[in-house]
Amino acid sequence: MNGIAGAVARMSGRTALLAASGVLLASVAATLALRGGGGGGAGWVWVCSWAAAPPPEWPRALFTFAVEPVPLALIALAAVWYLRVRWRAGAAAGRSPVSRRRAAACLGGLALTAFTVFGPVAAYDGTFLTLHMAQHFILITIAPPLILAGAPATLWLIAAGRERRRAVRPLLHARAFRAFAHPLTGVALFAAVPLLWYVTPAFEESLDNAFVHFAGYALFLFAGLHYWWPVVGGNPTRWHLAYPVRMVYLLALVPIHAFLGLLFHEPDNVIYAPLAAIPRGWGPDALLDQQIAGAVMFIGGEALGLIALLIVAWQWASHEERLGRRLDAAAGAGNEWRAVAPPEGRA
Repeated sequence: MNGIAGAVARMSGRTALLAASGVLLASVAATLALRGGGGGGAGWVWVCSWAAAPPPEWPRALFTFAVEPVPLALIALAAVWYLRVRWRAGAAAGRSPVSRRRAAACLGGLALTAFTVFGPVAAYDGTFLTLHMAQHFILITIAPPLILAGAPATLWLIAAGRERRRAVRPLLHARAFRAFAHPLTGVALFAAVPLLWYVTPAFEESLDNAFVHFAGYALFLFAGLHYWWPVVGGNPTRWHLAYPVRMVYLLALVPIHAFLGLLFHEPDNVIYAPLAAIPRGWGPDALLDQQIAGAVMFIGGEALGLIALLIVAWQWASHEERLGRRLDAAAGAGNEWRAVAPPEGRA
Protein backbone atom coordinates (compact mmCIF):
# COMPACT_ATOMS: atom_id res chain seq x y z
CA MET A 1 0.00 0.00 0.00
CA ASN A 2 2.85 2.38 0.84
CA GLY A 3 4.40 1.85 -2.62
CA ILE A 4 1.15 2.68 -4.40
CA ALA A 5 0.49 5.65 -2.14
CA GLY A 6 4.02 6.95 -2.67
CA ALA A 7 3.76 6.68 -6.45
CA VAL A 8 0.41 8.48 -6.45
CA ALA A 9 1.57 11.11 -3.96
CA ARG A 10 4.65 11.96 -6.01
CA MET A 11 2.44 12.91 -8.96
CA SER A 12 2.06 16.61 -9.51
CA GLY A 13 -1.36 18.11 -9.00
CA ARG A 14 -1.86 18.48 -12.75
CA THR A 15 -0.83 14.86 -13.45
CA ALA A 16 -3.14 13.55 -10.73
CA LEU A 17 -6.02 15.63 -12.13
CA LEU A 18 -5.40 14.34 -15.65
CA ALA A 19 -5.27 10.76 -14.38
CA ALA A 20 -8.55 11.19 -12.49
CA SER A 21 -10.17 12.75 -15.55
CA GLY A 22 -9.00 9.80 -17.65
CA VAL A 23 -10.52 7.35 -15.17
CA LEU A 24 -13.85 9.20 -15.25
CA LEU A 25 -13.89 9.31 -19.06
CA ALA A 26 -13.15 5.58 -19.17
CA SER A 27 -15.98 4.96 -16.71
CA VAL A 28 -18.39 6.91 -18.93
CA ALA A 29 -17.34 4.80 -21.93
CA ALA A 30 -17.77 1.63 -19.84
CA THR A 31 -21.26 2.79 -18.84
CA LEU A 32 -22.28 3.24 -22.48
CA ALA A 33 -20.88 -0.18 -23.39
CA LEU A 34 -22.56 -1.87 -20.42
CA ARG A 35 -25.93 -0.33 -21.14
CA GLY A 36 -25.63 -1.14 -24.81
CA GLY A 37 -25.81 -4.86 -23.99
CA GLY A 38 -27.54 -6.99 -21.42
CA GLY A 39 -24.43 -7.79 -19.46
CA GLY A 40 -22.08 -10.75 -19.45
CA GLY A 41 -20.00 -13.02 -17.31
CA ALA A 42 -18.43 -16.42 -16.82
CA GLY A 43 -19.88 -19.31 -14.88
CA TRP A 44 -22.11 -18.15 -12.07
CA VAL A 45 -20.76 -14.58 -12.11
CA TRP A 46 -22.88 -12.10 -14.07
CA VAL A 47 -22.06 -8.39 -14.48
CA CYS A 48 -24.67 -5.96 -15.75
CA SER A 49 -25.98 -2.46 -15.23
CA TRP A 50 -28.39 -1.81 -12.38
CA ALA A 51 -31.33 -1.36 -14.74
CA ALA A 52 -30.57 -4.60 -16.64
CA ALA A 53 -30.36 -7.04 -13.71
CA PRO A 54 -31.95 -10.37 -14.74
CA PRO A 55 -34.84 -11.87 -12.71
CA PRO A 56 -33.47 -13.35 -9.48
CA GLU A 57 -32.73 -17.06 -9.69
CA TRP A 58 -31.18 -19.06 -6.90
CA PRO A 59 -28.19 -19.34 -6.50
CA ARG A 60 -27.19 -17.18 -9.47
CA ALA A 61 -28.55 -14.10 -7.69
CA LEU A 62 -25.68 -14.39 -5.19
CA PHE A 63 -23.15 -13.79 -7.98
CA THR A 64 -24.91 -11.05 -9.94
CA PHE A 65 -23.16 -7.67 -9.76
CA ALA A 66 -25.08 -4.57 -10.83
CA VAL A 67 -22.22 -2.24 -11.71
CA GLU A 68 -22.45 1.45 -12.55
CA PRO A 69 -18.92 2.43 -13.65
CA VAL A 70 -19.12 6.19 -12.90
CA PRO A 71 -20.04 6.00 -9.18
CA LEU A 72 -17.73 3.00 -8.81
CA ALA A 73 -14.90 5.08 -10.27
CA LEU A 74 -15.69 7.90 -7.82
CA ILE A 75 -15.34 5.50 -4.87
CA ALA A 76 -12.07 4.16 -6.28
CA LEU A 77 -10.75 7.70 -6.75
CA ALA A 78 -11.71 8.49 -3.14
CA ALA A 79 -9.58 5.55 -1.99
CA VAL A 80 -6.63 6.72 -4.13
CA TRP A 81 -7.07 10.29 -2.84
CA TYR A 82 -6.95 8.98 0.73
CA LEU A 83 -3.72 7.07 0.09
CA ARG A 84 -2.26 10.19 -1.51
CA VAL A 85 -3.06 12.56 1.37
CA ARG A 86 -1.95 10.00 3.98
CA TRP A 87 1.43 9.65 2.31
CA ARG A 88 1.83 13.41 1.87
CA ALA A 89 0.76 14.09 5.47
CA GLY A 90 3.32 11.56 6.67
CA ALA A 91 6.00 13.25 4.58
CA ALA A 92 5.05 16.67 6.01
CA ALA A 93 4.90 15.49 9.64
CA GLY A 94 7.89 13.14 9.55
CA ARG A 95 5.69 10.09 10.17
CA SER A 96 2.14 9.15 9.31
CA PRO A 97 -0.33 10.72 11.76
CA VAL A 98 -2.74 7.80 11.17
CA SER A 99 -1.84 4.20 11.96
CA ARG A 100 -2.08 1.44 9.39
CA ARG A 101 -5.01 -0.06 11.26
CA ARG A 102 -7.02 3.15 11.04
CA ALA A 103 -6.06 3.59 7.38
CA ALA A 104 -7.19 0.02 6.71
CA ALA A 105 -10.51 0.81 8.42
CA CYS A 106 -11.04 3.78 6.10
CA LEU A 107 -10.24 1.79 2.97
CA GLY A 108 -12.40 -1.06 4.29
CA GLY A 109 -15.29 1.37 4.73
CA LEU A 110 -14.95 2.51 1.13
CA ALA A 111 -14.76 -1.11 -0.07
CA LEU A 112 -17.85 -1.98 1.98
CA THR A 113 -19.66 0.98 0.41
CA ALA A 114 -18.74 -0.21 -3.09
CA PHE A 115 -19.84 -3.78 -2.36
CA THR A 116 -23.11 -2.58 -0.84
CA VAL A 117 -23.91 -0.32 -3.77
CA PHE A 118 -22.73 -2.61 -6.59
CA GLY A 119 -22.71 -6.14 -5.20
CA PRO A 120 -25.42 -8.82 -5.31
CA VAL A 121 -27.40 -6.89 -2.70
CA ALA A 122 -27.68 -3.93 -5.10
CA ALA A 123 -28.77 -6.03 -8.08
CA TYR A 124 -32.09 -6.91 -6.43
CA ASP A 125 -32.72 -4.06 -4.01
CA GLY A 126 -35.58 -3.03 -6.29
CA THR A 127 -37.17 -6.46 -5.88
CA PHE A 128 -36.71 -7.21 -2.19
CA LEU A 129 -37.24 -4.41 0.31
CA THR A 130 -35.13 -6.34 2.83
CA LEU A 131 -32.06 -5.92 0.62
CA HIS A 132 -32.67 -2.20 0.26
CA MET A 133 -33.04 -1.91 4.02
CA ALA A 134 -29.74 -3.74 4.51
CA GLN A 135 -28.11 -1.22 2.15
CA HIS A 136 -29.66 1.66 4.08
CA PHE A 137 -28.38 0.25 7.36
CA ILE A 138 -24.82 -0.27 6.09
CA LEU A 139 -24.53 3.10 4.35
CA ILE A 140 -25.78 5.18 7.27
CA THR A 141 -24.51 3.29 10.32
CA ILE A 142 -21.60 0.94 9.50
CA ALA A 143 -19.57 2.35 6.59
CA PRO A 144 -19.36 5.99 7.87
CA PRO A 145 -17.55 5.31 11.17
CA LEU A 146 -15.11 3.04 9.36
CA ILE A 147 -14.33 5.76 6.80
CA LEU A 148 -13.99 8.43 9.50
CA ALA A 149 -11.67 6.20 11.55
CA GLY A 150 -8.97 6.99 8.99
CA ALA A 151 -9.23 10.74 9.77
CA PRO A 152 -9.35 11.80 6.09
CA ALA A 153 -10.08 15.48 6.81
CA THR A 154 -7.22 15.75 9.31
CA LEU A 155 -4.80 14.18 6.85
CA TRP A 156 -5.93 16.57 4.14
CA LEU A 157 -5.38 19.60 6.39
CA ILE A 158 -1.87 18.40 7.26
CA ALA A 159 -1.01 17.61 3.63
CA ALA A 160 -2.52 20.87 2.35
CA GLY A 161 0.12 23.09 3.94
CA ARG A 162 -0.17 26.36 5.84
CA GLU A 163 -1.32 28.53 2.96
CA ARG A 164 -4.29 26.34 2.09
CA ARG A 165 -5.18 25.91 5.75
CA ARG A 166 -5.25 29.70 6.13
CA ALA A 167 -7.52 29.95 3.08
CA VAL A 168 -9.94 27.35 4.49
CA ARG A 169 -9.96 28.68 8.06
CA PRO A 170 -12.53 31.49 7.47
CA LEU A 171 -14.97 28.95 6.05
CA LEU A 172 -14.51 26.61 9.01
CA HIS A 173 -15.16 29.45 11.46
CA ALA A 174 -18.11 30.94 9.60
CA ARG A 175 -21.35 30.99 11.59
CA ALA A 176 -23.32 29.17 8.87
CA PHE A 177 -20.76 26.37 8.69
CA ARG A 178 -20.67 25.99 12.48
CA ALA A 179 -24.47 25.66 12.52
CA PHE A 180 -24.38 23.12 9.70
CA ALA A 181 -21.67 21.08 11.46
CA HIS A 182 -23.52 21.10 14.81
CA PRO A 183 -24.24 17.62 16.23
CA LEU A 184 -27.96 18.43 16.45
CA THR A 185 -27.92 19.02 12.70
CA GLY A 186 -26.38 15.56 12.35
CA VAL A 187 -29.17 13.99 14.41
CA ALA A 188 -31.77 15.84 12.33
CA LEU A 189 -30.24 14.61 9.07
CA PHE A 190 -29.89 11.08 10.43
CA ALA A 191 -33.62 11.04 11.15
CA ALA A 192 -34.96 13.15 8.27
CA VAL A 193 -33.12 11.57 5.32
CA PRO A 194 -34.47 8.01 5.72
CA LEU A 195 -37.90 9.17 6.89
CA LEU A 196 -38.42 11.48 3.90
CA TRP A 197 -36.97 8.83 1.58
CA TYR A 198 -39.61 6.28 2.57
CA VAL A 199 -42.71 8.42 3.19
CA THR A 200 -42.41 10.58 0.07
CA PRO A 201 -42.49 9.29 -3.53
CA ALA A 202 -38.66 9.27 -3.58
CA PHE A 203 -38.27 5.55 -2.87
CA GLU A 204 -40.79 4.46 -5.50
CA GLU A 205 -39.20 6.85 -8.00
CA SER A 206 -35.80 5.29 -7.28
CA LEU A 207 -37.07 1.87 -8.41
CA ASP A 208 -37.11 3.05 -12.03
CA ASN A 209 -34.81 6.09 -12.06
CA ALA A 210 -31.09 5.32 -11.82
CA PHE A 211 -30.16 8.92 -10.96
CA VAL A 212 -32.60 9.07 -8.03
CA HIS A 213 -31.49 5.58 -7.01
CA PHE A 214 -27.82 6.50 -6.67
CA ALA A 215 -28.61 9.96 -5.28
CA GLY A 216 -30.36 8.12 -2.45
CA TYR A 217 -27.21 6.11 -1.77
CA ALA A 218 -25.21 9.34 -1.58
CA LEU A 219 -27.72 10.96 0.78
CA PHE A 220 -27.65 8.02 3.18
CA LEU A 221 -23.85 7.97 3.22
CA PHE A 222 -23.66 11.75 3.72
CA ALA A 223 -26.16 11.66 6.60
CA GLY A 224 -24.17 8.86 8.21
CA LEU A 225 -20.86 10.72 7.88
CA HIS A 226 -22.38 13.86 9.39
CA TYR A 227 -23.90 11.96 12.32
CA TRP A 228 -20.76 9.97 13.20
CA TRP A 229 -18.31 12.86 12.70
CA PRO A 230 -18.30 14.18 16.31
CA VAL A 231 -18.23 10.63 17.73
CA VAL A 232 -15.29 9.10 15.85
CA GLY A 233 -12.07 10.67 17.08
CA GLY A 234 -9.31 12.09 14.93
CA ASN A 235 -11.37 14.41 12.76
CA PRO A 236 -11.30 18.22 13.06
CA THR A 237 -14.35 19.59 14.83
CA ARG A 238 -15.15 22.27 17.37
CA TRP A 239 -17.90 20.07 18.85
CA HIS A 240 -15.87 17.85 21.19
CA LEU A 241 -18.56 15.87 22.98
CA ALA A 242 -17.84 14.78 26.54
CA TYR A 243 -18.33 11.07 27.13
CA PRO A 244 -21.69 11.40 28.93
CA VAL A 245 -22.98 13.70 26.15
CA ARG A 246 -21.64 11.29 23.54
CA MET A 247 -23.64 8.44 25.07
CA VAL A 248 -26.84 10.51 25.03
CA TYR A 249 -26.06 11.47 21.43
CA LEU A 250 -25.75 7.81 20.43
CA LEU A 251 -29.11 7.01 22.03
CA ALA A 252 -30.67 8.71 19.00
CA LEU A 253 -29.85 5.53 17.07
CA VAL A 254 -32.43 3.56 19.01
CA PRO A 255 -35.72 5.48 18.54
CA ILE A 256 -34.96 6.41 14.92
CA HIS A 257 -34.34 2.82 13.86
CA ALA A 258 -37.20 1.57 16.01
CA PHE A 259 -39.66 3.94 14.35
CA LEU A 260 -38.50 2.98 10.85
CA GLY A 261 -38.69 -0.70 11.77
CA LEU A 262 -42.26 -0.39 13.03
CA LEU A 263 -43.20 1.65 9.96
CA PHE A 264 -42.62 -1.44 7.81
CA HIS A 265 -43.30 -4.28 10.23
CA GLU A 266 -46.68 -3.26 11.60
CA PRO A 267 -48.87 -2.73 8.47
CA ASP A 268 -50.80 -5.74 7.20
CA ASN A 269 -50.65 -4.51 3.60
CA VAL A 270 -47.79 -3.88 1.16
CA ILE A 271 -46.87 -0.19 1.32
CA TYR A 272 -45.24 0.09 -2.11
CA ALA A 273 -47.41 -1.13 -4.99
CA PRO A 274 -44.47 -1.56 -7.47
CA LEU A 275 -42.85 -4.11 -5.13
CA ALA A 276 -46.11 -6.03 -4.84
CA ALA A 277 -46.42 -6.18 -8.63
CA ILE A 278 -42.98 -7.73 -9.21
CA PRO A 279 -43.19 -11.51 -9.85
CA ARG A 280 -41.08 -13.50 -7.39
CA GLY A 281 -39.81 -16.92 -8.36
CA TRP A 282 -38.33 -17.51 -4.92
CA GLY A 283 -37.94 -15.81 -1.58
CA PRO A 284 -40.60 -14.25 0.67
CA ASP A 285 -43.72 -12.65 -0.76
CA ALA A 286 -43.99 -8.86 -0.79
CA LEU A 287 -45.71 -8.54 2.60
CA LEU A 288 -43.38 -10.92 4.43
CA ASP A 289 -40.40 -9.23 2.75
CA GLN A 290 -41.63 -5.86 4.03
CA GLN A 291 -42.03 -7.23 7.56
CA ILE A 292 -38.55 -8.77 7.50
CA ALA A 293 -37.17 -5.41 6.34
CA GLY A 294 -38.80 -3.73 9.33
CA ALA A 295 -37.39 -6.37 11.69
CA VAL A 296 -33.90 -5.90 10.22
CA MET A 297 -34.06 -2.16 10.83
CA PHE A 298 -35.52 -2.51 14.35
CA ILE A 299 -33.21 -5.28 15.62
CA GLY A 300 -30.13 -4.03 13.76
CA GLY A 301 -30.62 -0.49 15.05
CA GLU A 302 -31.10 -1.65 18.63
CA ALA A 303 -28.03 -3.89 18.45
CA LEU A 304 -25.81 -1.25 16.88
CA GLY A 305 -26.94 1.36 19.39
CA LEU A 306 -26.04 -0.99 22.26
CA ILE A 307 -22.65 -1.82 20.74
CA ALA A 308 -21.86 1.88 20.20
CA LEU A 309 -22.82 2.70 23.79
CA LEU A 310 -20.63 -0.12 25.13
CA ILE A 311 -17.66 1.11 23.08
CA VAL A 312 -18.07 4.68 24.34
CA ALA A 313 -18.48 3.42 27.92
CA TRP A 314 -15.24 1.45 27.55
CA GLN A 315 -13.46 4.52 26.14
CA TRP A 316 -14.79 6.61 29.03
CA ALA A 317 -13.57 4.09 31.60
CA SER A 318 -10.15 3.88 29.91
CA HIS A 319 -9.90 7.69 29.86
CA GLU A 320 -10.73 7.92 33.57
CA GLU A 321 -8.20 5.19 34.35
CA ARG A 322 -5.44 6.99 32.47
CA LEU A 323 -6.36 10.27 34.15
CA GLY A 324 -6.28 8.58 37.55
CA ARG A 325 -2.82 7.14 36.89
CA ARG A 326 -1.48 10.56 35.88
CA LEU A 327 -2.93 12.19 39.01
CA ASP A 328 -1.49 9.44 41.21
CA ALA A 329 1.90 9.84 39.57
CA ALA A 330 1.80 13.62 40.04
CA ALA A 331 0.76 13.27 43.69
CA GLY A 332 3.49 10.71 44.30
CA ALA A 333 6.11 12.96 42.74
CA GLY A 334 4.98 15.84 44.98
CA ASN A 335 5.26 13.76 48.17
CA GLU A 336 8.73 12.30 47.52
CA TRP A 337 11.32 12.70 50.30
CA ARG A 338 14.07 14.97 49.17
CA ALA A 339 17.44 15.58 50.77
CA VAL A 340 17.49 19.16 52.03
CA ALA A 341 20.79 20.94 52.56
CA PRO A 342 21.17 22.22 56.14
CA PRO A 343 21.20 25.97 56.67
CA GLU A 344 24.56 27.70 56.49
CA GLY A 345 26.46 27.61 59.72
CA ARG A 346 24.71 24.44 60.96
CA ALA A 347 26.52 21.89 58.80
